[in-house]
Amino acid sequence: MVSHTREETTPLLSRIVDTPAVPQQKNTTKLIYSYVFGFLLLLVAFIYNIRITLPTPLSDVQARELLDFPGIHCYNEYLSHFNQPHSANQKNNQAIKDWIVQLAHEFKLEATENGIDMEIIADDPTDLVSKRNKFSSDSVSTSHGVTDNGMGTAVAIELLRHFVQHPPQHTVIFLFNNFEEGGLIGADAFVRHPWFSTVKLFVNLEGTGAGGRALLFRSNILAAVHGLASSGARLLHASPLGNDLLQAKLLKSDTDYTTFTNHGVPGLDIAFYYPRSHYHTQRDDLAHTTPQSLQHMGQMALGSVLSIDGSDSIVEQAGAPEPVIYYDILGRVMLVYSFFTCQLINILSLVLVPLGLFTWFWFSTTANIHDKKALLKDNLVLVGKGLVAAVVALAFMVVFTALFAWIMILINPSVTYGGVNVVVAYLAVAAFLGLVASQWAMARFSGSFANNLANMQVGFYGLTGFWWLLLVVATYLGSQKVAAVYFAVYFLISSTLATLVLVGTRPKEIEGGSELAAGVTRFWSIAFMIQVLMPVILMTEFLLLGMDSMRHTTADGTPEGAIYVLLATPIILVVLHLLPWVHAAGQLQKTTCCTALVFVVLFIACLVSSPFNGDSSPNRIVFNQEYNASDALSTVALITGSSFGILQRTLKKALPLSEYETMVCESYLTYQTRCTYQTALTPVYARHPKKEISITHWPASCDAKACSLNITTTAENSLLCQLQFSNAKIQGLQAWINGNHVKAGQNESIRALTTYTKAQASAVHWDLLYDADQAQAVGDALFSCIYDDWTEGEIPAFTTLRDNLPYNALLTIKGGVGLAKVHYSPSIPLN
Repeated sequence: MVSHTREETTPLLSRIVDTPAVPQQKNTTKLIYSYVFGFLLLLVAFIYNIRITLPTPLSDVQARELLDFPGIHCYNEYLSHFNQPHSANQKNNQAIKDWIVQLAHEFKLEATENGIDMEIIADDPTDLVSKRNKFSSDSVSTSHGVTDNGMGTAVAIELLRHFVQHPPQHTVIFLFNNFEEGGLIGADAFVRHPWFSTVKLFVNLEGTGAGGRALLFRSNILAAVHGLASSGARLLHASPLGNDLLQAKLLKSDTDYTTFTNHGVPGLDIAFYYPRSHYHTQRDDLAHTTPQSLQHMGQMALGSVLSIDGSDSIVEQAGAPEPVIYYDILGRVMLVYSFFTCQLINILSLVLVPLGLFTWFWFSTTANIHDKKALLKDNLVLVGKGLVAAVVALAFMVVFTALFAWIMILINPSVTYGGVNVVVAYLAVAAFLGLVASQWAMARFSGSFANNLANMQVGFYGLTGFWWLLLVVATYLGSQKVAAVYFAVYFLISSTLATLVLVGTRPKEIEGGSELAAGVTRFWSIAFMIQVLMPVILMTEFLLLGMDSMRHTTADGTPEGAIYVLLATPIILVVLHLLPWVHAAGQLQKTTCCTALVFVVLFIACLVSSPFNGDSSPNRIVFNQEYNASDALSTVALITGSSFGILQRTLKKALPLSEYETMVCESYLTYQTRCTYQTALTPVYARHPKKEISITHWPASCDAKACSLNITTTAENSLLCQLQFSNAKIQGLQAWINGNHVKAGQNESIRALTTYTKAQASAVHWDLLYDADQAQAVGDALFSCIYDDWTEGEIPAFTTLRDNLPYNALLTIKGGVGLAKVHYSPSIPLN
């Protein structure tokens, strides 16, 4: 036992030395938990309400007065045109292109009047040959493409209008490219254009949801992000978490940002992300987005582009892409800094926090050096016990949440998809149950721990030490360019400040002269606010972003377990802050039992929750039809992230008995379900092959070294057709498609050739060359075409199933095009 003298003369650490438990008031437990949970719930509700707030759309007049984005004009004049499906393989794609070109020419007339030089390339002559087996498009054939990517297109048009009226300081290129979905073909084509070599940086506008807020989720140019942060744009929304999820392959999407960055050009990626369940479905239309969402993307895009154009240094000094850390706090403040700055802040915090605490301890006491050393040793032991308590608490919380998540995945898979709110509550209570159970177990196991932890300051010093270790981990991850752990420094600083409040103020006196709890001061409520304010704000931001952007990705093949990890991580980090408060409240056994009862209630609620609903969480089912034109039946394949049972029950009600009886279901790509069935609803255009396609070919001409073969094809109603070779390893195979050379790389083979024509019924010339010794084994080629128009009944299997599905299920497509693929026979001999 340390001496009384040491306790009186050591302001910083004296009160944590073997302080005996003080008899607590009868209502202490209720008081502390009422305040703690009441404050947390109010804070989370406040953050949520801030986050769902969208800006009011501005008219043209208002926007001119405020130098802001005219969302009403953009919505009415531009976005309203996206009222039909218009993927690259659909007839309306050309109509959308013609409309954009017409607008550009109208803008050019105005630009000329304003003395602005404007050049238009309506038909890009850049040739692109791709060895991809399947092309995709800028919008998908199952939706109207309003959010993906009509809103980005409409915003770009509005920005073009702005610069026609307000001359830019630098050359600005507006790129409206096709073939983005899945293949990034349009971006690949642009990097081969002569203009690309002049591009210093870019702003990409995208959509992977159907509205909500636009997010800066990727960037690799510090100065440009600084420009956005200081642009005055309202309700800024930015997080590096999206980029980390893409890098981890948990978010299975991509944008033109990747192509441009890979070619050495830095930029910004701004995109919508909620609700992803409407992504690439019939609900990506005007009815399911709002002018407020358009206003939000517009003002972020305008702020970015104006700040870039208004600064000579940003454009002139733009160099190679570099990792950047950026995030907003409640949409009011946006912080941007380099990884070097982040590492510097982390290292300084790691050094200065313990150094500052030690300095305060050493110079704030009048004891002699011998007593200081003894007291320091005693207190370090207790700090270590607090750290052990924090580590044990974390272990229990991780085990509890992991176990209960695993049980829920087995019993009610995909519940996070539609019941994410109850799942979050379930995980939060599981984490708190792990926390109180761990402390109860430690108290029963060791009386010394129980006695020490009865003083809150032991728990606080243990937490501060734990956050210090977390910051060490964050610093290492920062060296690996992982940005999403930027929050760790806030945890350490918040915990340190709260601890100083506790140890630097006198205990609160209550009736009878006793303390509220050992180590609790009259400012305990303020200490709690300081401790949790910034961590809860940052972790709630992470939680809401994960709930909005990731819970619907299971339909794309993201593991359900990964969703639970993304949800549970910020919850555990917040709940761990309550370690000292459960000891201050006391009655650990009773608290554990009460928490267990609440957990059982939420467990039952999760069990009965439906994975899907007709509001924001309909089941996304990928549709694809494949048909051999000589057969009576075609095959429809459906893929979803839900289990066998859910998809089968849905299809049993939606399909005729004759089709349902042919259905076969199996696991697909580990985390998905794939069902196929036979249908007589064949694609309309494929029912008359002689009218639909024309194939002309001549026998191969061979010499001693090589054989050459010429094939000419036309398709009346498809822009995308393919030659697929029965022999996937034809030696020395080369091809020229309309004169464009295709050659396999080293150790590669050409399995198929796909071509896109700009107009239907266009002739395609396939010239093939292969080694002469392959003449007998070369095999043949199957000619196939892809169809995506369905609005006039061209693909009846799609429209019939779409109309028969319940309201909580939607059809989508993998990639941008390819609703129906038709194989025409006979195959073309290659010898």
